[in-house]
Amino acid sequence: MLKLKQVIVFLGLLFFISARIFAQDFTACQNTEPDPTILPVAISWPDNHNKQSLDKKNWLTIQQLSQQQLQHAVWVDVRSGIKDKESGLDMLAIPLHQLSGAQFLFDKPVILVGSGFDQLPINQAIKHLRKKGFKHIFALSGGIYAWQKLHRPVHLHQQEISAEEFLSGGKTIRWQIIAIGLNAEQLATLPEQPVKQFALSQTTASVLKQYIHNNSKSSNDFIHYVLVSPDKQTVKRLQQQISFADSVNIIWLRGGITAYQHYVQQQTKLIKHAGRSLSRPCRLTI
Repeated sequence: MLKLKQVIVFLGLLFFISARIFAQDFTACQNTEPDPTILPVAISWPDNHNKQSLDKKNWLTIQQLSQQQLQHAVWVDVRSGIKDKESGLDMLAIPLHQLSGAQFLFDKPVILVGSGFDQLPINQAIKHLRKKGFKHIFALSGGIYAWQKLHRPVHLHQQEISAEEFLSGGKTIRWQIIAIGLNAEQLATLPEQPVKQFALSQTTASVLKQYIHNNSKSSNDFIHYVLVSPDKQTVKRLQQQISFADSVNIIWLRGGITAYQHYVQQQTKLIKHAGRSLSRPCRLTI
């Protein structure tokens, strides 16, 4: 009788352990999201100090476009995720990777319009498209920002760029960063060091505006300055205090350095833990 009770207790304990393990495995199988509590051990912050060069023969500025080109060229919006009905612009919308199949454009003057911060992939695409048969294809320097400056007034949403655009655009655009209220730790995470730093105070707005007025100069780059502050709230507060005459050439980093740090951490974590959720097969473990 004693042995029978021991066997029953043992089997019950074994069943309980197996059920717990099964529940853990099942939960792991259902969870396809990376564990938010797991952060990269170390982050190698991106470095954009050494700008990458573009082929000048592939690019045209608004100033270089003749009246004939403006009127007769086929303008193609190649920004990611844009469709004809969504772009709201008087131009074709064709994803960059699908352009090689647009044979009806081979003999036409074509001007590509990107986001303004995707110059490297567009530069490479033009080389490929010319080999495929495009005879007169160029890209607009400054992308949609330059196009809207020509056709539309500047609105508030055009004064900000995302963390992704800040990082990708900085690979080629020779802009200058102005830091506002950043501490030493935050400055160290920037992809390039600021040309000027300002502390946050009651006079920040007036001092910053005076500095930009005194140092603005003509440049081929469509953005002269990127203004980086600590966070979203500070950006909004400063925007209410400061306005610039030619604001299309002065851009705020949306969400400040906090948003940029979060973006880099997120991308690093996604790369580090890619496929992690598939490492344990769905099975009953006994």
